[in-house]
Amino acid sequence: MNRIWLGHSTFLITNEAGNRLVTDPVDTKSLPTLRHVTADVITVSHRHFDHCAVERIGGTPVVKESTEPETVAGFSIRGFSVFHDEVKGAKRGPNTIFLIEADGERYVHCGDLGHMPDDETIAALHGCDVLMLPVGGVYTVDGKTAWEIAKRISPKTVVPMHFFMPELGFMLEPVERFLAAAKADPAPIVIEVPTRDE
Repeated sequence: MNRIWLGHSTFLITNEAGNRLVTDPVDTKSLPTLRHVTADVITVSHRHFDHCAVERIGGTPVVKESTEPETVAGFSIRGFSVFHDEVKGAKRGPNTIFLIEADGERYVHCGDLGHMPDDETIAALHGCDVLMLPVGGVYTVDGKTAWEIAKRISPKTVVPMHFFMPELGFMLEPVERFLAAAKADPAPIVIEVPTRDE
């Protein structure tokens, strides 16, 4: 699979067959480049505006929000129910982690994860190829907690997301706080900070 970061928690993932999956599409008033993106599948971790702008994505995509295992356009997708905060959703509601498999690779997109997942979820995600993990605090786990999650899941590569971007218009912690936590307590995980082509 191939992935391109489109900003915030939005990635475009393409499998070897050329089918396209978009994760958590952010409202394009913030990131206008999404206007030209098309997809076969969209995963939505929760119904907050910066993660569910499915109407902004072209094509006739299947929108995947449930945790039920399903194969769509060559992507095997399974969801895990978690929370958007550290108090079982009392502040911000539920969230879904998606495990996306294709071409012999396992990608995990954590949406707006707000806490350390339970042992059963960690075990199901353990050793994935790519872990896309929020690190910006405020609305999700912060950089330090994100690194603890990454170490427990032990992916080959972790891609931080949902961190401060000036154009988004709301405050999050910068990605550097996550990188500092990783530097202070290193683990054999590749960290790939995403960049966006305009």
